[in-house]
Amino acid sequence: MSTENKSGWIITALAGLRDWTNDRLPIVAAWERHMSKYYAPKNFNFWYFFGVLSLVVLVMQLLTGIWLTMNYTDSAEAAFASVEYIMRDVEWGWLLRYMHSTGASAFFIVVYLHMFRGLMYGSYKKPRELVWVFGMAIYLVLVMEGFMGYVLPWGQMSYWGPT
Repeated sequence: MSTENKSGWIITALAGLRDWTNDRLPIVAAWERHMSKYYAPKNFNFWYFFGVLSLVVLVMQLLTGIWLTMNYTDSAEAAFASVEYIMRDVEWGWLLRYMHSTGASAFFIVVYLHMFRGLMYGSYKKPRELVWVFGMAIYLVLVMEGFMGYVLPWGQMSYWGPT
């Protein structure tokens, strides 16, 4: 068998496998519909990055928060001591805590810029007003969650800041 026949047979077999898989799980159609042939507006610019950037910061917050939760004690007597334990004794704990606290501020900044873009381009107008309402509800949950995260260390700033 020549090299051309081998490579032609392999290409045909791979194309057949792709078609068989695509009939059962339409990955190629989904890729074309949502990624490669997706309509992008003409005014696509810098302001459109903040929606995706907020998702990136949210994932970072979730990962660092889960990691910090592994060493946190949730009682009034032991909360501050567990934060000190994380900062001093857990390997790279100081970095995780600073990433989490700085990420919370970054998350609010990115969300505010995302909201500003929505206001600037009229994303709250018909027919997308329900998306805006859901976004504002998510924002209120974000504010409440940020408040609860601020109170968790149970230190002086955690007590007097909300007061």
